[in-house]
Amino acid sequence: MPVEKKLTNEEAGKLRSEGGAFLKQGVTSSAEITEPVVLEFMAALEGREFIDFDELQQKKFMKFWPYIAIHRLEDDDFTYIFNGTHLVESFGFERTGLKVSELPNQRRKTELFEILHDILTNKKPIFGKGDLNIDGRAYKKWQQVKMPLRRKGEINEVLTLLVFDAKID
Repeated sequence: MPVEKKLTNEEAGKLRSEGGAFLKQGVTSSAEITEPVVLEFMAALEGREFIDFDELQQKKFMKFWPYIAIHRLEDDDFTYIFNGTHLVESFGFERTGLKVSELPNQRRKTELFEILHDILTNKKPIFGKGDLNIDGRAYKKWQQVKMPLRRKGEINEVLTLLVFDAKID
């Protein structure tokens, strides 16, 4: 199996200055998801289309934390309030505290905002798969589920479980 390339601080800085890495979105059906971590997470939800924040803190969900990002809707923008270690390593930089409107890639910014807004509006999960593109080339394959996250009885956050595969040769 190929070794996953870790970005250096210099490479991550270059990505940010040149528009950043972006995910080539591929919205798909749950039937096309084959990534074991995503499948195990969905099985743990036992058919529900959202997760409660208190439940997410239970021991059975802790193993998924490295793959999780949480976005909260605040003042007509989404803020990354949590970004797991697997995601930080895969993108090459930390996003916690960053607003979607602050992402350097205009295409990614618009795409992500629309998807997050759609999830909060429809209260349904969205599955996706595709490639992480850097400098116009596919870098890593990924699969994900984005779903409503309920906190204190209110849904105004989106949980993303995103798993990157090994580097594409």
